[in-house]
Amino acid sequence: MKVGGLQKFSLIDYPGKTCAVIFTQGCNLRCSYCHNPELVYPNLFTAAIPFEDVYTFLEGKRGLLDGVVFSGGEPTLNGDLVEKIRAVRSLGYAVKLDTNGTNPDALAEALPHLDFVAMDVKAPLGEPYTRVCGVAVDDYDIRRSMFLIKASGIPHEFRTTFDEQALNDTDIPNIKRLSGNSKFTLQKCVPQRITI
Repeated sequence: MKVGGLQKFSLIDYPGKTCAVIFTQGCNLRCSYCHNPELVYPNLFTAAIPFEDVYTFLEGKRGLLDGVVFSGGEPTLNGDLVEKIRAVRSLGYAVKLDTNGTNPDALAEALPHLDFVAMDVKAPLGEPYTRVCGVAVDDYDIRRSMFLIKASGIPHEFRTTFDEQALNDTDIPNIKRLSGNSKFTLQKCVPQRITI
């Protein structure tokens, strides 16, 4: 796993839990409002943090933190994601995954090892999705990921970042409809970059 950053403490990234956030390098989307381009564009990558260092940090925080979030970039692009999730859970942490839902096979493999999932739903399906993401996105992958999450029984939420340059008010009901009865969160787009 290529770890591009570690946020050692957060009260907002895992609902109801104190947590650390592991940011993975690499993403298959090119959203114009991305807050962490240094995790997306390979030419901006810094030296990866060895996962052994992350593990050692988490070992020392047992009893002080409740959970760990795997975020990105896009964590499901890492072939060893499940192995790393299992390693973190072996320390007694609850594990949350943040995903863009474009890799349903990897998501299906990870779901049995997760305690919470948050999936970003970028836009209404079809042309708007591709426009917002900057690359072609398969509607089937998004629908399948949402189905897998809903059917898993795992606590979850679907969320959309509202960027006025990319979406309009009429898009939101169409996006929300995809989430069905699941929790749906609309996030305001914050123009400044988030540092990790």
